[in-house]
Amino acid sequence: MAWGGMIAWYLFLAGISAGAYVTAYWVSKKFPTADTIRRTGFFLSPVLLAIGLLLLVFDAEAGIQHPLRFIYLLSNVVGSMMTDGTYIISLFFVIGAYQALMVYKGKKVASWIEKLGVIFAFGTAAYTGLLIGVVKAVPLWNSSILPVLFTVSAGSTGIAITVLIATLWNRNACQNMISLKKLHFSLMVLETILIFIMFYITSAANEVAYQSIKGLLTGEWSLLFWIGLLGIGLVIPMLIEGIEINHSYSMYKPVNLEVSATTVLSKPNIFPLLVTESAVLIGGFILRYLILVAALPTNLF
Repeated sequence: MAWGGMIAWYLFLAGISAGAYVTAYWVSKKFPTADTIRRTGFFLSPVLLAIGLLLLVFDAEAGIQHPLRFIYLLSNVVGSMMTDGTYIISLFFVIGAYQALMVYKGKKVASWIEKLGVIFAFGTAAYTGLLIGVVKAVPLWNSSILPVLFTVSAGSTGIAITVLIATLWNRNACQNMISLKKLHFSLMVLETILIFIMFYITSAANEVAYQSIKGLLTGEWSLLFWIGLLGIGLVIPMLIEGIEINHSYSMYKPVNLEVSATTVLSKPNIFPLLVTESAVLIGGFILRYLILVAALPTNLF
């Protein structure tokens, strides 16, 4: 494996940071009174990204003895995906940190700044896939679907971390936000589809790619893939989310489906929500870890 587990954590944290920002922005427009989840998402975004960047800087293979190598990336302006990504992530971090500061002070942020943050959030999420996707010597990584998959996963895990922390902060924060549940469910379905599309297309590329996919589906990493990623990270959350959406439709008339997150209902059962969001986060990390460890380089064949 070219990169270690610390890089998997970086890819994961950068993705959920982007997802948390977009979640907070989306909720602020869809549910203007949902203050807890909005604040949670904007606060989490720069913190998670900062942790991820520290892991990237001090990764053993990236130079724990020479962390200033990270700064050298800024000088290679032409023809470097890593440099381009460094600028994207740096600008996203600045916008996210400013947004969090303004939220903390209770001040409004200009609409164009928020929208710019959303653009750089998507750029950050996609870059986590492009970073390894440009490595042509590793067929599993060198796929045009990978950045899309990581972006969708970033959206799903971003919703999960924001909803999870907001609910722990205020158990009524995310209650009956049906459209958010539907969005989250749709992202998980799309992620599942993209995984198998990528596997199908990549496995047909060459023998190395085929062996990488075989290792995930039936080989060394199959248990972690089927139980960890597919079972815990996708199927279980989709089942719980689907049941809750169906239950909401049966209990409320369509006109009442969008209930404010600040609406307080008596003793809501948050256990299914905690299980769902925690499982999604576990699956999000496993996805990135498996993509790294299962990838075989062409020089092995």
